[in-house]
Amino acid sequence: MATYNPTIDYIGELHRLREIYVDSNPQSRWNIIQRRLTNEEIGPVRLVNLVSAVEALSRSLLVHFPNVPTADVRERYTKFKSKEGHYLVAEYLKKRGHTDPQAYFEADTWPLFKHAVNYRNLIAHECTYLGQDKYASLIQAAEEVLNGIAALAGLKD
Repeated sequence: MATYNPTIDYIGELHRLREIYVDSNPQSRWNIIQRRLTNEEIGPVRLVNLVSAVEALSRSLLVHFPNVPTADVRERYTKFKSKEGHYLVAEYLKKRGHTDPQAYFEADTWPLFKHAVNYRNLIAHECTYLGQDKYASLIQAAEEVLNGIAALAGLKD
C-alpha cells in the first residue's frame, strides 16, 4: 500500500522543480539532458527520453531566446509548455531563420522525428512497446534533431 511521505510537500516540490527548469538557461538544460541520456536504456525508454529532451531543450531555447526581456520568461514558458516537440523545434528554427525543418535536417530526419513524437505519446500514455524494427530510425531521428538544435544554439558538450 502506497502512503504519503509526511516530510514531502508533493505539490510544492513539483512547483519548485518546474520553476528551476523554467529559470534554467539552455546551456544548463543541455548539461542535464546529456547526463540523463548517457544512461543506455531499452527502446521505449530511450525514445521517450530523447523526444522529451528535444522538447525540453527547444522549449528552453524559445523561452530564453536572446534579446527577450527576462521578466517575460514565465509568460513565454506558459505559452510553450504544452506544445509538442515538432512544433517547438519548428518555432526555434524559424526564429533562427530556417523556415523549413524538412530542408534543415537531412534525409528523413524531420518526418521520422514527427513520428517519434507520436510514438512517444503512445508509449507514455498507453504504457506499451513498439515492434523492435521501429526504434532504431525513430531514436536516430530524435538524436539528430536534439543535436541539431543544440549545435544551432551553440551549446557545448
